[in-house]
Amino acid sequence: LAYREGRFDIEHQDDHWQAIPTAWVREAQMRWTATPPVGVPMCAIGVDVAQGGGDNTVLAIRHDGWFAPLQVTPGDKTPLGSDVAGLVMSKRRDGAMVIIDVGGGWGADAYAHLRENQIEAVGYMGVKQSVQRTIDRQLRFANVRTEAYWRFREALNPDQPGGSPIMLPDDRELLADLTAPTYAPVPGGIALEAKDKLVKRIGRSPDRGDAVVMAWHAGARALTDLQNWKEQNVGRRLGRMPQVLMRKPKGR
Repeated sequence: LAYREGRFDIEHQDDHWQAIPTAWVREAQMRWTATPPVGVPMCAIGVDVAQGGGDNTVLAIRHDGWFAPLQVTPGDKTPLGSDVAGLVMSKRRDGAMVIIDVGGGWGADAYAHLRENQIEAVGYMGVKQSVQRTIDRQLRFANVRTEAYWRFREALNPDQPGGSPIMLPDDRELLADLTAPTYAPVPGGIALEAKDKLVKRIGRSPDRGDAVVMAWHAGARALTDLQNWKEQNVGRRLGRMPQVLMRKPKGR
């Protein structure tokens, strides 16, 4: 019930193999403020795509470690790739990188629309093999999805120097999504619970958690870009709205 409906007001204890501790997500939500830090531009937008069906298209907008309230649109409102791309372009500012889920082919058309409109976008395929390791270099990741979730776990860790930079909106389903996946040891490393198995277990798609994790997976961060932000003062202005180029549907 806790993972399906975000009901963490009932008695709940973390699974031993839970990838992201519930307390760390709660702390990130308690740190959240209504506006992003001054001088920090929009860095990335994570996009979990639903074209039709009962799932949602979710946009997670990130300003360094600060995340805006999630933009959630029913899948039947975004039946085409151009609908998803248009939604992204209406929210994008400051040249933010777009990280879009292309696994299963659902986001591929939206990705193509974004690239045609000169939007910096990268395709995210969770099942793709990863060559990265945990921050202590001890364990390898079985795939990109494992890497992305574990990197977000590392960013949420309150014991890191300076504490965690992550600030998340108070969203019950987001809390449930981020804390639902488990992991397991594999030869030489770790593997996150497969998404199809997770969906079957919790009874829905973890689209909010996936969007947030994707937004952290790529794009600018203060650790590497703070000096550029100060010099350009980009966080105090909005980026220009891009010109939108729409493709004609095939066969017409």
